[in-house]
Amino acid sequence: MTGAIVLPSTAPALFEATAAAMPDRPAAAMGDTTLTYAELNAQANLLARRLIEHHAGPERLVATVMPRSIEFVIAVLAVHKAGAAYVPVNPDYPQARRQQILDDASPHCVLSLPGQEVAGAPLALSVEQQPHRSAPNPADHDRPGALLPDHPAYVIYTSGSTGRPKGVLVTHRGIPNLAADYVRRQRLQPDSRLLAFASPSFDASVAEFWPIWLAGGCLVLAPAADLVPGEPLARLVREQSITHVTLPPSALAPLEEAGGLPAGLTLLVAGEACPAPVAKRWAGDRVMINAYGPTETTVAVTASEPLTGDGTPPIGRPITGVCTHVLDDRLQAVPDGDVGELYVSGPGLARGYLNRPAQTAQRFLPDPFGTPGHRMYRTGDRVRARPDGQLVFVGRADDQLKVRGHRIEPGEVEAALFEADGVAQAVAVEHDNRLVAYVVATAGAPVTAEHLLAQLRERLPAYLVPDVVVALPRLPTSPNGKIDRAALPDPEDAERATSGRAPNTPTEIHLATLFAEVLGVSSIGVEDSFFEVGGHSLLATRLVARIRESLHVRLRVQAFFKAPTVAQLAKVLDGSPT
Repeated sequence: MTGAIVLPSTAPALFEATAAAMPDRPAAAMGDTTLTYAELNAQANLLARRLIEHHAGPERLVATVMPRSIEFVIAVLAVHKAGAAYVPVNPDYPQARRQQILDDASPHCVLSLPGQEVAGAPLALSVEQQPHRSAPNPADHDRPGALLPDHPAYVIYTSGSTGRPKGVLVTHRGIPNLAADYVRRQRLQPDSRLLAFASPSFDASVAEFWPIWLAGGCLVLAPAADLVPGEPLARLVREQSITHVTLPPSALAPLEEAGGLPAGLTLLVAGEACPAPVAKRWAGDRVMINAYGPTETTVAVTASEPLTGDGTPPIGRPITGVCTHVLDDRLQAVPDGDVGELYVSGPGLARGYLNRPAQTAQRFLPDPFGTPGHRMYRTGDRVRARPDGQLVFVGRADDQLKVRGHRIEPGEVEAALFEADGVAQAVAVEHDNRLVAYVVATAGAPVTAEHLLAQLRERLPAYLVPDVVVALPRLPTSPNGKIDRAALPDPEDAERATSGRAPNTPTEIHLATLFAEVLGVSSIGVEDSFFEVGGHSLLATRLVARIRESLHVRLRVQAFFKAPTVAQLAKVLDGSPT
């Protein structure tokens, strides 16, 4: 199946066309700050010219070690206008993870907020707004070289099977196709307000920026604390009059407990499989679209038309500029309705993995259905085609995991587990949309979940830290000696070590019951941190909602993050200092 194609262009050219046509429309907003297209374009031009002065240009990388902010948006535009590609690095990642990415990318320059400069960078520039100043759009004669659609636009680092993150280098060529398709599919207009929910370090943010800017609408940003699924996110959507948002399906349950999303909102779900009950619940009074795509492409390769809520939600047909193939092990097309592996081709394909030609060659193959020199990407996902031509996701063809919208190589998690003190064997699996680690301790060195998780948080970003750690005397094996993942015990049935005393006040007893119910465990100690025995942000919002309902108290999610044990939270609710 093949989607239509639009004329090639570059990302800055798309934005500059909108800025010229609608200079006074709001382009980006955060809190009390709103920049029009003319203002945002001018701010980006000023920074772009600084970057050009420092010889940033085509085929060069600029790291952006910045949180969600207006300044980050300025930085992305400026890097593109200079002709370079940006490498987003989440400043909340552990120092070791940030350094791994910077060492691997070897960026020409590093951008950060004032006062948050990155030590050791060969060239570091701070990004801040410069009101009442303007500069013309940089042209090819200003840059070190002409900017072309096949030049790199961004590098997104994903989980690596070797235990180290790998960068996916994506060009400008697929961005116009993605933007044009999403404008049509989501019916984006100049009065649309699209929420930037995705972390800047994930490619989903690309699909939030460029479609809304092509349509002339406003990109709405917010601090991470306001984007927690549940009450904070629901309140933000209402207060900011959001019309369009992209979320992983697992984020919707906490939102339902917090009052849901406004009717008429356009909701695009992506990042993980969308269960049929979720589509049935959310598709009724709003436009709901299911999208799919690996990082090795320009964000999305397929998307559905608005879901009806009937049956398993399809991942749709190819978006603009994408060609899909459902093939068997011999790279032959399977009959419609049969399950095969999904391969994709078209201008949205990444150039490959940065500095990893062998891995690139393994996943980006010659396209037997295209013209000589064209490639296709092996997704590793198994799909089948419905009679109406839409694709349905079936599962992974390898052991790569999808947990809460994040693609995870279990080898990277397991490599970090092996580096921890006292671990002899380790395996990471997905269970009920949670990342579970099973470990076997070395002789004479017992491992506790709390100690192990503390070490992992120093090495890995939060999405790679297991939600649950289960200690086993040995890992089950198959007859050929390999670890039998299917024989691993259910984490809810496995023994969990708890610490501290039992609850002894009415509030502690009630809270301990709620903690255990939400976590799916038989009991929990009053000193056990919710986040160290399997909890995560989505479960936290669910627990807070249960506490408010059953105890009739006012409790904010942010307060719970500061008091995540039964004992600490009981003191907060009883009015005692923690």
